[in-house]
Amino acid sequence: MSCNYCGYKVSEDCKCCPNCGEDPKTKKKKTQVEKSTKEYDSTTETEISVEADYSFLWGILGYFIPIVGLILFIVWRESKPKESKAVGIGALIRGIMMFIAFVIMIVLVIYSAIDG
Repeated sequence: MSCNYCGYKVSEDCKCCPNCGEDPKTKKKKTQVEKSTKEYDSTTETEISVEADYSFLWGILGYFIPIVGLILFIVWRESKPKESKAVGIGALIRGIMMFIAFVIMIVLVIYSAIDG
């Protein structure tokens, strides 16, 4: 017997097709529209995962060039929210690290002035 849903060969007592997961005795056949929609969905998922990789790179750019990160964060806020968030976080981390380094330098200058 073959599955009425996808055409895969299954045994007579099988309740679930190992190929498509549907009931092989179901009379309904997949339409061409349903097949093309699934192909489109898998393409969309692939594109989303690729964008996530690029978001990390935008974050690195924001870290090393914070002013560019701030500008891109403002410009992309609505059109590219994932990239905007990544580049903004990169710029924010760099800004915080620069502030901490500045405070440490001030403390060291004050300490050396008092000591020497």
